[in-house]
Amino acid sequence: MKKTQSIIFLLLMCMRSVAQLPEYGLHIQSYPLQNSEFTSMVLEDGKPIETKGDKITLSFNLWVRPDNVFGTVFRIITENNKNVDLMYSVSENDRRFPILVTGDAVYPIQKEVRRETWISASLTLDVKEGNITVLYDSTEINVNYPDLKGAQKLRFAFGYCPYEGFSLADVASVNLKDISIKRGLEEIRLWKMARHNQEVCYDEISHSPASGKNTRWIIDQYITWKKIHSQQFKSSPSVAFDPTVGTFYIANNKQKLYVFHTDERITDTIQVKGGEFVANYPNQLIYIPEQHQLLSYNLNENLYSFFDPVSQSWKGAQAAVQEHDYWNNTLVYNPANSSLISFGGYGHYHYNNKLLICYPYEDTPQRHLNLTNIHPRYSSSSVIVDSTLYIFGGRGCPSGRQELSPRNYYDLYAVNLLTQQANKLWELTQIPDGGDFQPSENMVYDPEKKCFYFFSTQQGGTLMKIDTQTPHFELMSLPIGLKLEAQYMYTNIYYSPKQKKLYTVIHQAEVSGKADIDIYELNFPPIPISSFKQPDVVADNAGQNNQSSIWLYIIVGVLIIAGMGVFYYRKKKAEINRVKTTSGNNKKAETNSLPSETANGSLINDISEIKIEMPIHTETTTFHNYDFSKGCVCFFGGFHVVDKEGNDITALFTPTLKALLILLVLYTGRDSKGIIGHKLIQLLWYDKTDESAKNNRNVYMSKLRGLLEKVGDIKILNQNGFWSIQFEEGTICDYLEALHLYKENNSQNLEKLLELLLRGMMLPNMETDWIDTFKNDFSNSTIDLLCRLLKREDLSETLKLKIADTLFQHDYINEEALCVKCRILCQQGKKGLAKTVYDTFCKEYVASLGTGYKFSLMEIIDEQN
Repeated sequence: MKKTQSIIFLLLMCMRSVAQLPEYGLHIQSYPLQNSEFTSMVLEDGKPIETKGDKITLSFNLWVRPDNVFGTVFRIITENNKNVDLMYSVSENDRRFPILVTGDAVYPIQKEVRRETWISASLTLDVKEGNITVLYDSTEINVNYPDLKGAQKLRFAFGYCPYEGFSLADVASVNLKDISIKRGLEEIRLWKMARHNQEVCYDEISHSPASGKNTRWIIDQYITWKKIHSQQFKSSPSVAFDPTVGTFYIANNKQKLYVFHTDERITDTIQVKGGEFVANYPNQLIYIPEQHQLLSYNLNENLYSFFDPVSQSWKGAQAAVQEHDYWNNTLVYNPANSSLISFGGYGHYHYNNKLLICYPYEDTPQRHLNLTNIHPRYSSSSVIVDSTLYIFGGRGCPSGRQELSPRNYYDLYAVNLLTQQANKLWELTQIPDGGDFQPSENMVYDPEKKCFYFFSTQQGGTLMKIDTQTPHFELMSLPIGLKLEAQYMYTNIYYSPKQKKLYTVIHQAEVSGKADIDIYELNFPPIPISSFKQPDVVADNAGQNNQSSIWLYIIVGVLIIAGMGVFYYRKKKAEINRVKTTSGNNKKAETNSLPSETANGSLINDISEIKIEMPIHTETTTFHNYDFSKGCVCFFGGFHVVDKEGNDITALFTPTLKALLILLVLYTGRDSKGIIGHKLIQLLWYDKTDESAKNNRNVYMSKLRGLLEKVGDIKILNQNGFWSIQFEEGTICDYLEALHLYKENNSQNLEKLLELLLRGMMLPNMETDWIDTFKNDFSNSTIDLLCRLLKREDLSETLKLKIADTLFQHDYINEEALCVKCRILCQQGKKGLAKTVYDTFCKEYVASLGTGYKFSLMEIIDEQN
């Protein structure tokens, strides 16, 4: 079943890759930037592409920007260091024309450059005859270049050419997309320059990388916050937003009110003529669309003041005098009864969990309610949906006292505003991928997708999505990358239906009162980053790409045909018998082996060599081959580190340290050499300059070595540019031990391997792309092995139930696990529990595959079928 799902997923991804994309391409950065900021993009990761004596055709689509229509578009270099270039040059009256350059010879193309429109271009290199054909915007030229004859290898560079001795100072300001290479009539590469992985774009045919520097991807505009306003203040202001017209109001005293219009990007200043602005600290201003009013408020003293645009004055008469207790609370307006609802906040060294209901339009006392099942906190995020107040996250502690170890919370509560009953929907107890963060004051609810968006401080500012069902954060924007280190910080998010934009406000202030306000916008609805990100894949060797691709297509095609044949041919009884003890005709399959390793070190799923006929100690499900009470790094069942004294030191690993350790372990498991240095930096410090990234790597390597010394004799090695990790005597990593057992190809290790696998899934709750590749490989091998073990007659029912539960962790709709578990539970007289397991499976089956499960509970437990 898992393999069938994988094939379906592969087909969907293939269809998705050719689906209609938004505007996309690579934006080549050039003058007036410094040369060090120019964009370079080398195809095939800078390695040569073989001609094999055939014609090579390079084609692409080109958008010429008016910034700098002068200099290089691309440069091709042969193995004999001969160059072929496409450039733009200047003619009379400052007219710009493309030129072809071979060596030092220049060949004009008589077609004046058209700017700011997509045009097509191609260049065909005939290495047999030494001829070049250029087709630029429907204009063709033919050039003889004898030095091209016999060329076997070609290197391609767009923008700034990084090859030593071949750099040119001038680079044309262009956008590129759909870069194709044909050998003869066969297309062997297609880089769309759309979905990408940081500075790398993989081609659609052989997954070969095009590697860039200073890349700027056009498609990223859909997931990039754009700054639209910045303003400084001598004292911290409050900010409100009118979503009906897209206007921000910023006020920090009763003399001035600033109005920023998002459409025109202009700021008006209103000289306030009187009245009291009752807010006495930041974040006490709200615009209420239903009332068409701008309201300042003071929760401590129950004071309210509306702004009258006609008289240009505040309508409050009483000034605030008390110090406040609601720093960084979360507040929403409830249109059902025209009330303000506040939760949490900080003041006088305490956090609170008060639900405070205020009535600015009525002479009604405030209502206070302590939500005792929510820990006291500040910087939570909230939104009202119908009659439910949703509260997410924050920072605080159970006692509410500032000095007693505050921490970040990642939990979601639903508060019934009619009964004031608070229910926890979910909680994530681990630090999220990417590190700790605090959310914006409010969330935006998307009724169509039934999800919430909030702005987080992670990585200097990102948009995240959550729902009510699972403790999972989905990134919906690239990080802004601000240094959010101010002594006071406040963020909020707003949605304008008119502009179809999300807006976020970032307010940073010092103790002195000096404050900065920055406003950013993002298109709505937002698009997940994962939609634009290519998985990090390993390309084929340059000389074998084409052949490997052909074999890949053949294998996938055979698998698809075979899978569909099985799907339609398989009948009920045959399917049920498949998960029971196999007949003599299947003895060959019953002598399967543990997975071995391929040449490149990755696990394979063909386990047809090793026998699993040895006895397993089944009188108990507790094995005693390993001791994980000290000196260990564990991946199964969750990331877990125990030092040599038996102390759990997992919490000492920051997100970056944890990612670094996991990366070293995974890549060392794949290949004993480990991971090449530039790849390590690309995965963990892609947003840094080369120098900064190397400094970060060295600092974190030193920190990691210090932590691992607590665990025992664990070495981090750096040999020939490769980084790896080595566990010496007295230390163990369960994942590496499992790989070792797989690789040994020895049936005597089966019980030891089973002991490791039953500890749980590998790195659950970690969903980074480069980790997922390893997890999927290992999970597929585990599923194959455990499914075969379920067919063993000599295993106890207790052990088989545990194997079935472990299988469900890896594949929640695994039919073999369902049949075995339900049959055993019924034999034990637990028919009700069996029915619950079956019903849960059927729900997951429908949700995953869109069709009902075709066997009844009685059919799968009937041993006579």
